[in-house]
Amino acid sequence: MIDKQKINVLVSGSSHDSQAAYTALMFCQAAVAGGHEISQVFFYQAGTSVGNSLATLMGDEFDNTGHWVDFASSNQVALVCCVSAAERRGIISESQKSELGKEAHNMHPIFAVGGLGVFTDASLSSDRTVTFK
Repeated sequence: MIDKQKINVLVSGSSHDSQAAYTALMFCQAAVAGGHEISQVFFYQAGTSVGNSLATLMGDEFDNTGHWVDFASSNQVALVCCVSAAERRGIISESQKSELGKEAHNMHPIFAVGGLGVFTDASLSSDRTVTFK
């Protein structure tokens, strides 16, 4: 039997051009069901697209954002988008809107923005870090 592990997760693959976000979600759900703790999920590079609340899907497409929101809400898991990677891709939180002089924001409110230091701190305080590209 494996002891309870604290797991930090990094997702760097695009929400719609990669299986990374979906596979990471399935991993996190299985880990929690197995009694493990997810310390945070850090969305980096193209992975920040998961935080975009304005993405429009076709009826038969998997709603990564919606499923991550449900998972995070049900399990009290922090979802963090890399601030510079998100900004570079036009994904802006409500708090960044005025700071950046933008007229609107499109990051789902359950997502936080943070730098690589947030990811590093979570890695150092976790038993392992798992990456999905």
